[in-house]
This record gives sequence, structure tokens and C-alpha cells, in this order.
Amino acid sequence: MLVPGTQMHLITFAFVCIELVILFYLIIHRLARPHDKISYLDIFLLLLLIVYNVTGGLLPDPQLPGSYFWQNSIAYATGFMTPCYFPYYVYHAFGLKKMKFHAYRGVFLFLMLPYLLFMIVFGITGNLSDAKNLLILPVSYAIWVMITLTSATKMETSENRIVPFLGLAPWVCLPVIDYFNAGQAVEASITNTGFLLLLVQHLRRNIQQLKDEHQRLIASEKQLLSWNEKLQEEVEKRTKELERLTTEERILEGCRQYQLTNREKEIATFIYRGNSYKQIAESLYISERTVTKHVQNIFDKVKVSNKLELLNKLGIVPVNQ
Repeated sequence: MLVPGTQMHLITFAFVCIELVILFYLIIHRLARPHDKISYLDIFLLLLLIVYNVTGGLLPDPQLPGSYFWQNSIAYATGFMTPCYFPYYVYHAFGLKKMKFHAYRGVFLFLMLPYLLFMIVFGITGNLSDAKNLLILPVSYAIWVMITLTSATKMETSENRIVPFLGLAPWVCLPVIDYFNAGQAVEASITNTGFLLLLVQHLRRNIQQLKDEHQRLIASEKQLLSWNEKLQEEVEKRTKELERLTTEERILEGCRQYQLTNREKEIATFIYRGNSYKQIAESLYISERTVTKHVQNIFDKVKVSNKLELLNKLGIVPVNQ
């Protein structure tokens, strides 16, 4: 069944509509993630496939402008151009290094050159059947591409091996389908299904990468929060330490003013820290009675009667105040 007024089959038209929807989605995705260069591969491949479906579906049509020769030439041109892009696509999208030769040289030598020969034969003879005999060249080359693809994906998981293979396989069959005139519906169904499998696999990889990036972002945020808490604790600790050191420096300055001995300076510092006589004795490895005697000497020199007066006289406030 054809779209009214055209030579395009409804199946081909349905694939064009599906691919247009996917194309708009990819364009929006590209605008949302401008750093994602891989999305260009999908967008360009979709454009090629849409052009291929439209030209292959509409041409040749006597109601459209252009001769039978040029209409067929355009239709076959898109049929050759789209497979030319596939090796480049799988090389970059799936990172298959062994496809580099086909991506940059092979398609020009074994697809574009045969297309030029196809055009020459078709133009000279005016017989499309004679030109179709040259399709054996792209078929042979496509088989070589599939062998290379199999070798390039042998280290991948089973899914990552099968999907690129299934995506390219229909395009290997395209010249065969066309040679035997299997029909537009069969051609569109096989080639577009293979492409969509390839695209879906690539999109799944992108989605998984997005999930991984999201998980890493959440982990980084948690780690950053933890670092902030630890940093705040460390800052508070260092601040208190600096305050304590500054206060103890004032104690030592006051002790020098009242000509206290080194031992008396140590005991005055412990008093500021809030230590009991017993704790001071244990820290200095002396008896508690000796500590009491030193404290009394300090009181006499500074002319105070208790620890609070001592600290006030030295110009500081005790820790426990």
C-alpha cells in the first residue's frame, strides 16, 4: 500500500516518521548536553537514513521532475552513501579500532568507486539491470566489513557483539534485495530495523553513561559534605588551639612580670587549663604536697589568695569560666 499520490510505501513512511521523532529527541538532547560530541554521530546517521528512505521511497516517479536516469541515480546514491557512513559510525560510537581502515578509506575505494562505475554503466547502456550487475562489488566489500566487525568485537560481551553485527547485516543484504527487486516494503523493513537496533544499542550505552555520571556526582556531593564537616571541625580545633596558645603566652608574660620560676610558670599554666592539684602532680611527676607548696609561693609573689584571683591578676579568664 502506497502513500496517496506517491510511490512511497506506507511502511517506508512509518519508518520516516519514527526516525523524525528520534531525530528531534536527539537534537534536544544535544542542545541540553553541548559537550556530548558523540550525539552528532546519531544525528547525522538519522539524517542519512531519512534521506535514504525518502529518496528510495519516492523515486523513480514519472510525476516528479527529472529524468528516469537522474531519479534512479539519486535514489541509488543515498543507498550507497548510508552504508558508507556505517563503518565510521561504529568506529567512533563503539570505539572499534579495527574499523578505522573501513571508516576512512575502505568505503571510498569499495563503495563510492563502484557507485561511480554503476553510474557510468547505467548512463552508457541506459539499462538499470546491466548496472545492477556491479552490485557484486559492494556486496563483496560488505562481507569483508562484517568479518572485520566480528574480529573487532570478539572481546566484547555477547550483546555488544551481536547488535552492531545485526545493525550492519541488512546493509550487506541491500544490494541483493535491490538486485532481485524484493520490493520497497521489504527493503525498508530490513534496513531500517537493522539501523534502529544499532541506534538503540548506542543510546543504551549513553543512558548507562548518564547513570554512571549521576552516581559519581552523588558520591562526590556526599564526599564533599563529609570534607566540609571535617574541615569545619579542624578549623574549630585549630582556632581553639590558637586561642589557648595565645592565652598561655599571656600567662607566661605575666609570670615573667612577677618573676615566677619555670616550675611555677608550668603550674600556673596547668591552673589556667583547669587541672586539679592531683592532675598537676601526675603530669609533672611530683607530689601533690609539692604542688600545693608551689601554688602558695605563686600566690605570695602575685599577692593573691586563690586561683581565680591569680588568673584575673594575670589578665585572663580560666577555661572553665
